Amino acid sequence: MRALWKLFRETPQAFIYALLVHLVLVAFLAVSLDWTPKPQLQASSEPVIEAVAMDEAQVQAELDKLKAAEEREQAEAEARLREAEEKRRQAEAARQAEQQRLEKLKQEQAAEAARQAELKRQQEAEARRLEELRQQQQALVRKQEQERKRLAELEARRKAEAEARRKAEEEARRKAEEEARRKAEEEARRKAEEEARRKAEEEARRKAEEEARRKAEEEARRQAEQALQQQLEAERQALAAAEAERVVSRYVAAIQQKVERNWIQPPGSRQGLTCVVQVGLIPGGEVTRVSIVTGSGDAAFDRSVEAAVWRSSPLPLPPDNQYFDRFRNLKFRFSPG
Repeated sequence: MRALWKLFRETPQAFIYALLVHLVLVAFLAVSLDWTPKPQLQASSEPVIEAVAMDEAQVQAELDKLKAAEEREQAEAEARLREAEEKRRQAEAARQAEQQRLEKLKQEQAAEAARQAELKRQQEAEARRLEELRQQQQALVRKQEQERKRLAELEARRKAEAEARRKAEEEARRKAEEEARRKAEEEARRKAEEEARRKAEEEARRKAEEEARRKAEEEARRQAEQALQQQLEAERQALAAAEAERVVSRYVAAIQQKVERNWIQPPGSRQGLTCVVQVGLIPGGEVTRVSIVTGSGDAAFDRSVEAAVWRSSPLPLPPDNQYFDRFRNLKFRFSPG
């Protein structure tokens, strides 16, 4: 009874079909049997016995057919049940894999958002630092301008003092000459020549010192400006290199993800395999060649990675072609998660 109930629950159509066949057979037997008493012939009753035997054989044959049909129906039902169970298991495995992939993608998106925020913070800090350097440079220029004005004022005051001193000396010399003209014109000329030579030497020394100071100031200013320009250029190159590295890393990760999505694991390959693949690209991301640089030790796995790269063409590339040289001969490690 339990077997019949289980058969009815699993394959109700087969059970109903078998029941109908049994009912038809019973009806056939009921109709074919003659329930009215027949007169007994005196000769012999053997034909009647043969008819009954033939009917029992037909019944047994029909029962065998029904049993065989039931066994076939049961086998087919069990096969359908196993197939449905296998499909359910495969669907559950696919669902879990997709859930894991979505969770991994969500984590990667969160990490990328954090990297973007950190990069933005660094860029803002760098902008503030550059603004401070620009203000320092402007302050240095203003200080140099003030120094030039101060030197010009000192020069003007020195010239005015020299002129006043010259006038005073000339006046004193004139009076001395008027008083000592009668003494010795030669002595006066000698003193005048010595005074002129002394002034010439002082003027030459002053001009030499002024020229040396001017050259030293210009050299110091030139070196300071050159050092500042070199520092700004180095910082600009460092920022450009960091930006290029960030863009390259992001698109290499996107390429790896696309190849992994198009990768079909070969039957029988073990988990944890990895290989290094080199891909030739042209602008637009089309794949021109694929080769395994460092194999995994599993030829089927390596061939499946090459096929996944070809299926992933075109690969994602930065819209700015200034980074394309970094992707022309791209080499990356394939490690399916």
